[in-house]
Formats: sequence, C-alpha cells, structure tokens
Amino acid sequence: MQASYLDLPNGGDKEILVWPVPYEGTASFAKGTRNGPQAIIEASYEIETWDEELGVDLADGLCFRNLPVFHAPVSGPSGVQAEMRQTLRQHCDCGEQFLLTLGGEHSVALPPITAYLEQYPDLVVLQLDAHADLRPEFQGSQYSHACVMARLRDWGVPLVQLGIRSLCREESELIRSRTDRDILALFGFSLPSPTEAAERIRAFVGNRPVYISFDSDALDPSLMPGTGTPEPNGLPYAWVQALWAHLLPDVRLVGMDFCELAPLPSCGVVSESVAVQCINRILTCAFCLEPGDTG
Repeated sequence: MQASYLDLPNGGDKEILVWPVPYEGTASFAKGTRNGPQAIIEASYEIETWDEELGVDLADGLCFRNLPVFHAPVSGPSGVQAEMRQTLRQHCDCGEQFLLTLGGEHSVALPPITAYLEQYPDLVVLQLDAHADLRPEFQGSQYSHACVMARLRDWGVPLVQLGIRSLCREESELIRSRTDRDILALFGFSLPSPTEAAERIRAFVGNRPVYISFDSDALDPSLMPGTGTPEPNGLPYAWVQALWAHLLPDVRLVGMDFCELAPLPSCGVVSESVAVQCINRILTCAFCLEPGDTG
C-alpha cells in the first residue's frame, strides 16, 4: 500500500500543503462533490508515486502536509468565500508555499486564487474545465461555481482555458473577443497536439507565474464519470498527461486546485483514482523535472 498525500514520507525539500474543502453549496446539477476531497485522499493510498514514463518519483522531491478540513459556515456563498480567505491567512503563506486545494465544487477555487493574486499580481490562471465559468451571476449568486472565472476577469486576470465545450452565447462572445490577449481558449472539440498546446500556452504565459484550476469535468466522462456536470467529448487522459510533461518544467507553477469530483460508488473508485493520477503528474512535472526535460 502506498502512502497518501497526508503521510507520504518526507523525502523531498518542496512542501505541498493539502487543503480539503468539502463544500458544494452552489452545486446546480448532481450533488456529491462534498465527498470529493476525502475520496481523493483515500485513493492516494493506492496510487504509485513512481512515474515510469518520466522515470521519476514525486516522493523523492516532495513532502506533504495537511491543513485542517474546511467546514463551511451556514452563511451563503459570499460568507463561505470570506471564511475561506480568513482561514488561508491563518494557515498558508501563498508567497512562499504551494497549496493544493481539494474541492468540493469549483467556487472553492476563488479564495486560493485570490490569495495568490495578492502575492503575484501578474498571475495567469490555467483552467481545465468543460465549462467556461464566465457567467456574471448564476442562480442568484456571483460566487457560484459557474462564475469563478468571471470574477477573475473582473480583476483583469489572464486565463488559459483548456477543454471548454459547454457555454452560453454570452460566454462564447466574451472568449472570442478576448482570444490571444486576455484569454487563450483551446476548446475540447479542436485540440492541437500536446506539444503545440504547450508551445501556445508558454507563449501566452511568458515569464508570469501560473495557477492551475482543474475541474474534473474537463476530462471525458468515460474516464471521469464521477463529476457533478459531465459533458461528452472531454479531454483525453493521455493528452492531458502528455501536456504537463511538455509545459510544466518550463513555467513557474505556484498553486493549484482539483475540484468537482463527485465519487460514484456504482463506478468503483475509477474517478478518484484518475484524479490522483492527474494531480501526481502535474506535481511531478512541475517539481521533479528539469526545464526542457520531457521525459
């Protein structure tokens, strides 16, 4: 049995803070994302940290420390956002530490991103998602899971959007009006090769720091059935894993979240296992490979 994120032997110098946030207060379709953080942690016991394709072991370079599980107040989405920000100020220095937030639905990504923005005003957010999340408000809230990227655009944050394939007309018009200036969109139905995608993202990012916000529904539901709002024609697993090997050794990753996992007992543990594999590959490529090394 392998060690989980929370008790992996401390073999490396780079510390990863793991923050479980089991909140689903703005979930609008299927429920269950509140169970995502614990499912990911439990699955991490069973997933090898050795990456045979890359020939490296994330356990050699990283150590993990858990933060207290976030318990949402009964005060609505805006209150949850404020409480999350306060909790982060108590437990994490986003100027120095790497935070891995485990959701919960996608609205939990906004407070960590905000905290990193305070330290890195030139931050670029790399969003993997089936949905654009650019609605000004959704179901009466500006802090819905469907509005995360709209709030970031309010603050002028540049976005790289990977795998988008479900969006309203207004979101489409916004993306297409800002493409290659403030938003780089690589739609799920017209993906370039992982190598070309990495080149385009690097050109867009330049020397700016990057935060990854990974919504599990970015992946095709045939391999990620456990998510609240599945959409067909999602990102292939092999494409995503290859992208990181071409991209992350050459950009500065400062933090990330993985959200929207809703475990489905009827499907076994496939969704949470895929989630761990995706997280492990991102961390391995960001911190255990040298720039220019694609394995």
